[in-house]
Amino acid sequence: MPRLLKEQKKKLVFAGLLVAQLILISVQMPLGREPSYFLRGIFFLFAPVEKAVHGVFRAGAGIWNRYMYLRLVEKQNRSFRDELFHLRLENTLLRTELGKALSKRELDGYLAGLKQAYLVAEVIGADTVGSSKSIFINRGSSHGLKANMAVVDKRGNLVGRVTNPVSAGEAAVQLVTDDASAVGVFTEINKVSAILAGNAQGRTCWLKYVQASDDRVVEGEEVVTSGFDKIYPAGLKVGRITSVGQDGSLLKKIAVRPYLNFSELTTVAVLTGTPAAGPEDRAK
Repeated sequence: MPRLLKEQKKKLVFAGLLVAQLILISVQMPLGREPSYFLRGIFFLFAPVEKAVHGVFRAGAGIWNRYMYLRLVEKQNRSFRDELFHLRLENTLLRTELGKALSKRELDGYLAGLKQAYLVAEVIGADTVGSSKSIFINRGSSHGLKANMAVVDKRGNLVGRVTNPVSAGEAAVQLVTDDASAVGVFTEINKVSAILAGNAQGRTCWLKYVQASDDRVVEGEEVVTSGFDKIYPAGLKVGRITSVGQDGSLLKKIAVRPYLNFSELTTVAVLTGTPAAGPEDRAK
């Protein structure tokens, strides 16, 4: 009996395998032009995986393309920044040169009426610390400069005088605001003679040696050089009186604000005291 069951079991297994084989073959057979059921099953199972892989690759390609695009944009921006920097630098240099040219032209216009020659110079340095106040110009003994030559700005206002030492290509100029400066002046309206002295405390100068009893000096009056000191030619504008008071002695205490504007002091003229020359000689 057991042997019979084993034989029937084998027959059943064989029959099952045969049916499964037939089903598998039938599934794999194409249905005309349509894919088989097996292929449909395979596509159904792996289609989501394919879509996911394709999406990953597409996203990666998009990120890479954006990265390369951003690198290109950054490179272009860097090139534009460099070009902008050079253009700004060139513009600054051109504006500086234009300013110098305009200053020289303006200076020639203001000083055309002087009876003596002058030499145009550029300010190349300054020393305004403490009581000593001076500037340095790019003209020296090789250009004919000597000590005590008067220096004016582009509007003809007094700046100071050339001091020693004078080198071949440079010179120092003592400003009228220097504590040790002394300029012979008089008031323009009433011709009151005095000495203009610098003030270490600021831009204000003092008008010294005016008698306390002299009421001719008034606030707002202009001060010009007198020429009595044999250094500064007569008639150069120096400044304007801002206050008139008493200092408790026999003299008045008079404050003068000089016309000298240090922030605009880029080009000056040195009055050489020689016969007048043409503009082309002054610019040499």
